[in-house]
Amino acid sequence: MDEDDIDIQKHMEHLATHRFPFGSMNEDRLHAKEYIKDTFRQIGLTVVEHRFNTSINPDLSGTSYDETVVEGVNVIGIAEGVSNRPGAVVVVGADYDTSGIDDPMYNNGAGVAAMLEAAYQFYFNTHWSGMYVLNYTTIFVAFDLNTREHVSGSGKPGGRHFVDEWLWNFLNHSSTNFGGAVILDSVMNVNYEEGSQRSDQQFAELYPKTQERLEESKFKGDFLGLVTVENDEKNVALRDLFTGLYNKDRKRRPFRLEDLSIRRGVQMNTMVEELTKQESYHFWTFSYNNNQVPLPAILLTDTQKLRNRAANPSCDRVCRPEALLTEERVEFMEATTNGLIHFLMRRQGTRKEGMSGAMSSLPSVLTMPLVLLFGRLFQ
Repeated sequence: MDEDDIDIQKHMEHLATHRFPFGSMNEDRLHAKEYIKDTFRQIGLTVVEHRFNTSINPDLSGTSYDETVVEGVNVIGIAEGVSNRPGAVVVVGADYDTSGIDDPMYNNGAGVAAMLEAAYQFYFNTHWSGMYVLNYTTIFVAFDLNTREHVSGSGKPGGRHFVDEWLWNFLNHSSTNFGGAVILDSVMNVNYEEGSQRSDQQFAELYPKTQERLEESKFKGDFLGLVTVENDEKNVALRDLFTGLYNKDRKRRPFRLEDLSIRRGVQMNTMVEELTKQESYHFWTFSYNNNQVPLPAILLTDTQKLRNRAANPSCDRVCRPEALLTEERVEFMEATTNGLIHFLMRRQGTRKEGMSGAMSSLPSVLTMPLVLLFGRLFQ
């Protein structure tokens, strides 16, 4: 498999509008949910809907604080492995709802599209190409209602409900079998303009090497950030494995991967808070029966509000996918997706004896349902 085989754009067409549980935006949210479910089913994953209730503030202006209770649905796709050794289960997740304000493709249509394409490629290579065996259970999840990114509201996010209610039960109330999570959030914004990446004294103290490279580039937003918490060897192992695989082609790219790991005991500030609004936070801070049971996770991010977005002269008020998906942005997203696929193949699968060379390419979107259908008929 090479980067020419990655096709994120077909997913982005279904994730180009606001997906907030209020008014007409809720219709697009429900459409996105159904698209994700259908895609998981076409791939061959076992699909589960995890329903929960939370509260949101439907007033996007933030002037009113009246909350309303809504139902959220985390869409889960499971690729069942054959081994339950310690550290076997891995989760890949991204938010599919939006805040109703921020651009729906940047945050977080891109993350969902990358997750769906990674699931496609991963399942094909472990079930249909004949080259790999799926050893360990891999769970793909589209989170609903990340209230931490809404204007206001006290409701628990879908990611918190997923970890507390669904994942912990799936793991039989033990972290032993959990290998970690990879969370994709806002992975589309690459900006080669000078001064597009925010930094301050706190950032420089937390990440001195990154700060040095930022100064050399005159603060260009030309990197993907990898965030984890350096308090557990599983977190470090996840980070190091993804980093090694992502960086295999680094000399070919005008962008790079930056380690933005959070050290134990670091005081929260505006920079750190921006990197902890995502669903990875619920893994790092998980507790059970009042006991801390932090679960390993890494976050892949373009740093969101810490980076300006390049202007799009071809857009009026709303940019369509074809305008936003420039060659530079697509290349940036494809590298993330490719890195994730290779991470999953290395971590969760094994190449069959006698097989060599790169991973097989996926068939086209039109032929995939036929491949899956014939596979089921002859099981």
